[in-house]
Formats: sequence, C-alpha cells, structure tokens
Amino acid sequence: MSTTNIKISEIQKHAKIVGFTYLTTTLIGFVNIFFVKIGLHKPETLLELDFRFRVSILLDITMYALVMWMAVALYLLTKSINKNRAILGFVFRSAEVVMGFVMVLLYATPLIILNRAESYQFNDNTLHSLASVFFDVYGMGSNLHLILMSIGAFIFIKLLQSASYIPKWLSYWGLFTYVTVFIGFTLQILLPEISNQLMVVMVPGALFELVFGIWLLIKGVDLKK
Repeated sequence: MSTTNIKISEIQKHAKIVGFTYLTTTLIGFVNIFFVKIGLHKPETLLELDFRFRVSILLDITMYALVMWMAVALYLLTKSINKNRAILGFVFRSAEVVMGFVMVLLYATPLIILNRAESYQFNDNTLHSLASVFFDVYGMGSNLHLILMSIGAFIFIKLLQSASYIPKWLSYWGLFTYVTVFIGFTLQILLPEISNQLMVVMVPGALFELVFGIWLLIKGVDLKK
C-alpha cells in the first residue's frame, strides 16, 4: 500500500471514530437526560432513587470519556488542514471534558452528603439545602461546559468545511448549531430567569450531532477535493 493510501486510510479511520463517538455520546446524553436523570434533582427523594442516581453518574463518566476520545480523533482528522486551529479546537474540547468530570463530582456530592447525614452536625433541612446548593452549582457548570463544547466543536466543523470533508449543508447546519448553543448558554448565565425558554437551542444541536455522527460513521469524509 502506498504512503498516500495509508494516509487516506488513517484519515477515514479517524472520521469513523468521530462519527461513532458523536453518535454514542448523543444517544447516551438523550437516555440520561430524558429517562435516567428526570426527577432526580430533589434532595428529599434522592436517597429513594439511589441506584438510578448512580447509573446517571456512570453514564456521565462514560460520555465524557468518549468525548475525550472524540477530541483526539478530531485533532488527528483535521491537523493536516490547519494544525494550529486543530490544536485550539482540541484544547477547548479537552477543557469541556475536564469541566465535565468536575461536574460529575459536583453532581455526586448531594448523594454523598445525604448518605452520610449521621456523620455531619446538620439537621435534615440544612442537609437538603446544602444538597440543593450543589445541584445549583452543577447547573451553572453545565452552562460553562456547553459554552466550551460549542467553541471547540465550531472550530472543528469550520476546519472540516474548509477542506470540503463534509457536505456544505451539513457544515452550515453544524456551524449554526454551535453558534446558537454558545449564544443560548451565554444568555443563561446573563439572564437566568429565562433559562427554561433557552433550552430550545439544544434541540437542533442534538439532531445535528445525531445526523453528523451517522454521516461520518457510514460515509466518512470526502477526500476527492
């Protein structure tokens, strides 16, 4: 096999990994948010749902581990297009992963507090209030995490677009998606009172990531141009 064919094979391999990780993390996130985490953020009932809460933590850990794999594959896929910008995208997506694991720790803290209630010199109301504080901090961390994600993802989609690796319609959809996610979650920090209305920006983002993942997993990238 010639050197050129080896390089093409490597690029397509990284594209398939990106597709697999995009698709898998999107599905894990969907299941976790809409089926596992739903109704968990209530300190007064958290201990009753202990096992489901731990499953949600394990799903988060799995998802962020896959995002790290995705970040490496995205860098390897795009470094030949523009290495400096690929490094920048990798830095933002790595920061997303670090922030994600910090969030997992914050998310698990209320369960730790309530499970060890007898070890702390607090009454039940104080423990529940303390658990609620950690859930609120976790919510703020989610905003920052998604801002970091949107910047890194935008950089990588722009690189793929510049090399015509993916169709124009898919690249424009991706760029629009991550711009709206960035604006939406920045506004959630500035205007927390309208946070519920702004969650609508996640809908096109989740759909794009699903389609993008399937596209790369099946078709790979277009190297003809």
